[in-house]
Amino acid sequence: MRPEHRRTPADCGRTRAALLVPLLVLGLAAAGGCDAFAWILTKTIGPWVPEDESVAEYSFTGKSVLVLVDTEGAALSAAHPRLATVLAERVIKTLADHHAAGPLVPAHGVDAARRAEPDFERWTIVQAGKYFNVDLVLHVQATEFRLRDSPESTVFNGSGEAVVQVVSTESAERVWPVLASARIVRVVSMPGTEPEEATEMEQIMTDGLADKIARYFFTYKKSELPMRPKVR
Repeated sequence: MRPEHRRTPADCGRTRAALLVPLLVLGLAAAGGCDAFAWILTKTIGPWVPEDESVAEYSFTGKSVLVLVDTEGAALSAAHPRLATVLAERVIKTLADHHAAGPLVPAHGVDAARRAEPDFERWTIVQAGKYFNVDLVLHVQATEFRLRDSPESTVFNGSGEAVVQVVSTESAERVWPVLASARIVRVVSMPGTEPEEATEMEQIMTDGLADKIARYFFTYKKSELPMRPKVR
């Protein structure tokens, strides 16, 4: 049996000090308000909490990039003739806003090439990259884009899907994703997202799909995402 340990005055002093710390924190919070309390939590507890980050799967930093968007099938292109251009514009803007790439070919440059080059639609991804003299091509093949469950429906319920890959112009090889031939990116509108106009729903779906595609290529904090997203 271990000998009984008797509390000394020094032990009592340490106990009182430990009890005073949370009381001091609460007192400072009461005196300084919510901002002071948040600052105290950041300085005391924050360093022990891991960052809520989503790390880029592939980096475009220092590389010139062509965002090349195609639509699959004549029906999708006919239903949404500007989808390729608008989706490319949104992806480019998100990458630029987050300084996630080097020079980005503007979407209107691709539109001009489509008009000027009769064989553009038959070019390979690498040929398009060499035409614009870029390091990488972010190729997006839109395979689905719907605003309603059926043409007859009067209720908006959007969904979109794209097949995404990154190809090196120099090596003519896919550099992302590594363990698959492409990454399938899908978005659906959230319940409660019921705009009055089709154009509004189209923008919601295009923005959501573009944002989801672009976020594979830069690191961000998940806390930056909207608390009530319009798509998932």
